[in-house]
Amino acid sequence: MSNQKELLSEFSIPTYDEWRNAAVDTLKGVPFEKKLITKTYEGIELQPIYNESDRDKVAYLADSLPGNFPFTRGTCPAGYKSHSWVVSQEFSYPLPSMVNKALKEDLEQGLNGITLRVCNCNTIYEKEYAKHPEWNACICGDVQISDLKDFEDLFDGIDITKYTIQFLPTCPVAYFLEIATLFVAYCQKHNINTKDMCVNFGFGLTQYNVRNGKLDNPTEVLMDDMAALVKLCNEQGEKWSAISIDATVIHNSGAHALEEIGCAASIAVAYIKELLKRGFNIDEAAKNIHFSFSSGVRFFMEIAKLRAARVIWAKIIKEFGGNEQSQKMRIHCFTSKVDKTKYDPYVNVLRATTECLAAILAGANSITVGTFDEELGMPSGSSRRIARNVQCVLRDEAHLIDTIDPAGGAYYIEALTDQIVQGAWAIFRDIEKTGCFCDALKSGKVQEVIAAVVAKRIENISYRRDTILGTNKYPNLIEKPVADLVCVTLDAVKKHIEEVQKRKKSNDTITIWKTDWKERATKMIEAFKNGATIADLWLAKPMQVTEFKPVPAFRAAALFEGLRKASEDYKAKTGKAPQIYFEAFGTLKQSKPRADFSTDFFAVAGFEITIGKGYDTADEAIKNLAAVSAPIVVICSMDDIYPEVVPAYAKAFKEKYPKNKLIVAGNPTEYIEQFKAAGVDDFIHIKSNVYATLDGLLKFIGVM
Repeated sequence: MSNQKELLSEFSIPTYDEWRNAAVDTLKGVPFEKKLITKTYEGIELQPIYNESDRDKVAYLADSLPGNFPFTRGTCPAGYKSHSWVVSQEFSYPLPSMVNKALKEDLEQGLNGITLRVCNCNTIYEKEYAKHPEWNACICGDVQISDLKDFEDLFDGIDITKYTIQFLPTCPVAYFLEIATLFVAYCQKHNINTKDMCVNFGFGLTQYNVRNGKLDNPTEVLMDDMAALVKLCNEQGEKWSAISIDATVIHNSGAHALEEIGCAASIAVAYIKELLKRGFNIDEAAKNIHFSFSSGVRFFMEIAKLRAARVIWAKIIKEFGGNEQSQKMRIHCFTSKVDKTKYDPYVNVLRATTECLAAILAGANSITVGTFDEELGMPSGSSRRIARNVQCVLRDEAHLIDTIDPAGGAYYIEALTDQIVQGAWAIFRDIEKTGCFCDALKSGKVQEVIAAVVAKRIENISYRRDTILGTNKYPNLIEKPVADLVCVTLDAVKKHIEEVQKRKKSNDTITIWKTDWKERATKMIEAFKNGATIADLWLAKPMQVTEFKPVPAFRAAALFEGLRKASEDYKAKTGKAPQIYFEAFGTLKQSKPRADFSTDFFAVAGFEITIGKGYDTADEAIKNLAAVSAPIVVICSMDDIYPEVVPAYAKAFKEKYPKNKLIVAGNPTEYIEQFKAAGVDDFIHIKSNVYATLDGLLKFIGVM
C-alpha cells in the first residue's frame, strides 16, 4: 500500500479546467456545450463530469445522514438493514377466485405485499351495459369486488394480517370509502385483529381528474369521504392509512420528474388543508398519506427524483408544524408504463430490473414490478414469477440491503437531486399560486406542460434520439407471440355479476349520504353486513359532474407499434408483408454499412426487405430493372459512388416505374437537388424523421 501511495504521489491531480481543455482539443472544433452537455426533459443540463465541489454546493447535505431531516438519504437510519422494502405485486384478474389462486401461489414465493385495483364498472353501469353490448367485449383486468362474499373469495385461506395490503385507485369512479368499509366489515365478520395490519386504501382523485377528465360527485362529498376514511383508519390501527398521492398517473401521462413531484406535493397540500378544516391535526393527516411514484428507465434521474421528493415533503410538513415522523415520506414505487412495449416484450424484464434497482437505491418503502406482458393482457404465473424475482434477486443475491444508502455522496446524484428539488419546488409554488392542483387542471395549465413534454418525447422517438429497443430500433421480426397469457371468458364474468345481483339485499343507502361524515363509515359497515353492494352505496351518493380537459396515457412505443401492427394486418389480408427492395452498388464493403442501416430503418415498420445482388455500374442495374417488383427501392452505397450511379439509375427507374418510390440511403448534401431532379424521392439518414418517413411510405403503398 505504501508503495502505491508513493507511486501515485508522483502524479499531479488534474484540475477541472485542465480536463475541460483536453476534452475541447479532442472534440476538434465541435462546441463543448453541444457535444458533452445533455439537456433533459426537465430542462436540467447534465454535465459530463461532476466533482466534490458540485456536491458541496448542496447546503443541506453537510450534516445529512440516513434517517435525518430532510431525509434525502432515506427515512430510516439503518436503511434496509433494519427491514427491507416490501415486495409487492399487482394482480390483474377480474374474478376474486382467480386473484385468490394467484395470491396463494405468490405469497409462498417471496411476496409480502398485496396490491389490488378494484373494479365495479359492470355493476355500477349495469343499465348502460345493457344498452351497449359491445362494452362487454372488453373485460377489465381489475378485480371485481362488490360485497362481503367477494372479499371472502378473494382472501379465502390467506392470513391477511401477515402482509401489507395496498388498494389502488378504483375503476371507473371514486369509491374508496366504500372499499374500506367493506374491508372492515369483512374483518369484523371474521374476527380479524386489525391492530397490527398494514393497509392503505389509496384515496386520491388524481386518476379521475387527469385521466378521465371528470369527477362524478361533488368535491365536498368526496372530501368528507376522505375525512371519514381517515377517521376509520385511525380507529383501526397505527399502520392503517387512507390516502395515496398518485403521481404515477402524472408520470404515465408522459410528464417529467419535476412535474411529477410538483403535482404530487400540491395534491397532498390540498388534502391536508381539507383534513385540517375538518378537525384533524397535521400529524393525523400526514400519518394517513402515502405516495405512489413510478420509476422509469432514466436510471439516475429516477434515483434523484425519489430522493428529492422526500426533501420537499419534509419541508412542507415542517412548515405545517408536523413532527419528525410525519416529515418522513412513505413511497410505494411502481415500474413505469411509459417505456413498456408490446413487441419484443421480454426486453421489458430488463427495463423493469433497471427501474426497480433505481427505486431500491433511492430508498423506496415498497415496490411493485410490472409483468413483462402487462401490455398484452392478463399475466401468466410465470410472468408474475419473473416480476417478483426481479426484486428477490436484487434483495437476496445482489445484497443491496447490506449497504445503507449506497447512492449517498455520489457527486452526480447529489447535484442532480438538488436540481430536482429546486425545479420541483418552483412548479409546486407555481401551482399553488393558481389555488391548488384542481384549479391548475381547470385552467389547463397542467395539461399544457405535460403536452409540451409529450410533444418533445414524440419528436425524439420519431427521430430515434430516444431509443426503444425492439420497437424503433433493432426489431425482432421473427419473434413469437407470448403464448401463456391468461384468458377469462365473458361468460365467467357475467356469471360472477349475476351471482352478486342474486345475493344482494335491499338497504336504505340514500340515508347514509345524509349522515354526518363522522358517522358515515359506521353506517356503511352495517349496510355491507346486511348484504349491500358497493354499487348500491355509490349509486345513492350525490351526483355532480365536474369536467376537466383529460390527459391521455402516454406509452412511448405506441407510435411505432402502430406502424408494425398495420403491416401485420396488411400481411394477414394480402398474404405478404409490405415489400421494399435494396439496390446495392459497389463492393459488399461499400454497400453493406448503408444496407444495414436501411434494414434497421425499415424493419421497425414491418417491411419485408429484399437485397439485390449488387452492381458495379448503373447500366448493369438498369438492365435488371424488370426484376424489381417492390413499390419502394432504396439505393445503398457510399457517398463517393452515388454521383456515378444515382442520376442514370433514377432516370431509368422513374421511366419504368413512374409511380414507385426511389430513396437514397445517406445524406449527400451537395448532390441532393441533382438527385431529386433525376427522380429520387427521398433520402434516409441518421437525422431523418424515421416515423414520418415510414408512416408516409406505408400510406403510399396502401397499408394504412
